[in-house]
Amino acid sequence: MQTQAPSYAVRPPKRIGGSLSLDFINTEAWRGDVPQRGERLTGYGELALWAGHLGIVDRAGARQLVQEAAQRPEAAAAVLATALRLRAALGRILTEPEAASADDLAVLNAVLARAPTRTGLAATKAGFAWAMTETDLLEQPLWPVVWDAAELLVSGRAGRVGSCSDPDCAWVFLDTSRNRSRRWCSMADCGNRHKARRHYERNRAS
Repeated sequence: MQTQAPSYAVRPPKRIGGSLSLDFINTEAWRGDVPQRGERLTGYGELALWAGHLGIVDRAGARQLVQEAAQRPEAAAAVLATALRLRAALGRILTEPEAASADDLAVLNAVLARAPTRTGLAATKAGFAWAMTETDLLEQPLWPVVWDAAELLVSGRAGRVGSCSDPDCAWVFLDTSRNRSRRWCSMADCGNRHKARRHYERNRAS
């Protein structure tokens, strides 16, 4: 069982969720039955880096967020606290809707209400992007997360959200298999550990 929270900032996050909001939930590693979970988002800078790794912002945008956070540390700390509350709320809404509360939905709706209005398209050097009304730059990493979560919910695809069968891991993913048969966040990680554990137990029993 994983008992210590490793450091995650030194390597890019794995994208196994199949949906941006699910990858955001997975910034908390070992979400299951463990005494200490693995936290990636230990500071606003890591939230900015996560947004850069997932393409929410480009490299220059991530640097701009870090600079903005350095100039407004109290505001950055407040946004990080909002991000952690949002992640916990999304974890319940998308994986255990029967356990989600009105407060969880209120957390999601509050960030949605502050997200900018997408008013059209604008040409950029990299292609096209949404032209949006101005809002607090520090919350930029959260906007695509809440838009994605809302789309999952209203489209009905949230019913395909699954959780890793490793009770310690509990990472979430969008199960797109035909018969809803996906069990593991990744066969290369939890799937292989399960196979190795079963192999060891069979050998010990024989």
